[in-house]
Amino acid sequence: MSGHDFEKNLGVLRMLSEALTVPRSLDEGLDHITRMTCELMDTEQAVFLFRDEESREFIVRSAVGIQGPNIRVGHKLVVPERLRSILWRLLNLHRINWVEAGIEEVRFPIIVMPISVKGSRIGLLAAGGARGGGERPFDPVRRQLFSLIAPFASLVIENSKVYDILRQHFAINSQMMREAAREDAGERDLAEQMTVNSLNNPTKVVRLLAESFYNELVRAGFSPAHVTTAAAKIIDCLTSES
Repeated sequence: MSGHDFEKNLGVLRMLSEALTVPRSLDEGLDHITRMTCELMDTEQAVFLFRDEESREFIVRSAVGIQGPNIRVGHKLVVPERLRSILWRLLNLHRINWVEAGIEEVRFPIIVMPISVKGSRIGLLAAGGARGGGERPFDPVRRQLFSLIAPFASLVIENSKVYDILRQHFAINSQMMREAAREDAGERDLAEQMTVNSLNNPTKVVRLLAESFYNELVRAGFSPAHVTTAAAKIIDCLTSES
C-alpha cells in the first residue's frame, strides 16, 4: 500500500469514527453525513431525504452542492412521479441514470442507498456529480464504500435522534406520544419506537405534540384566547424563518 493510499484510508477512518463519537443534534448529524459522502465518494453533490410515511413524500433534510426550487432543506422533494416512484420503492443500493423525469439541479447519474434505523426504512442517501466527470463514484470499490456509509449513517441518525429527544423533555414526557409508540412498538422498547416514529412519521408526531401542548395549556388554566395566541405565535415564528 502506498503512502498516499494509507493516508487516504486513515482519513476515511477518521471521518467515520468522528461521525460516531461526536455528539450531534439530528441536523448536525445529517449535515456531517452528506459532507462525508461527498468527500468519500468524490462527488460534488449529496442529499439526505427522509421518508414521511403519512404523506408518502420525501423531505429534504440535508443537501450539499445542490441549489434549486426542487431541492430545498425542510421541504418535500419535488420530482415527477416516475422518479419519485423509483425512489420510494428502492430497497438496495441503486444507480439511477437520467430518467425521463430528471431534476435540473442534480447531476446524473446518481447513486442512491436506502437508510434504515431499527429495521425501518427512514430515508435515502444519494450522491452524484463526479468531480472531474467520469464514473469514479460508480466503480466497484466506491460502491462498496457507499454501502459502508449506510450503516454508519443509521447509527449517526439514531444517536443524533436520541440526543435530540433527550433534550426535548416535553416530547419525551408526552403521554400521547408514549401511548402511540407503545401501540406501534411490538418487540421494540418504548424509547426505540419513539425514535423510529419521530423519523418515519413526523407529521403524526407533530400532531400528537400539538394536541399534547393544547391539553397542557388547558390543564394549566389558559383560555381559548390564550391558546389561539400561542398558535398565532408559532405561525409567526414559522413565517419569519421561511
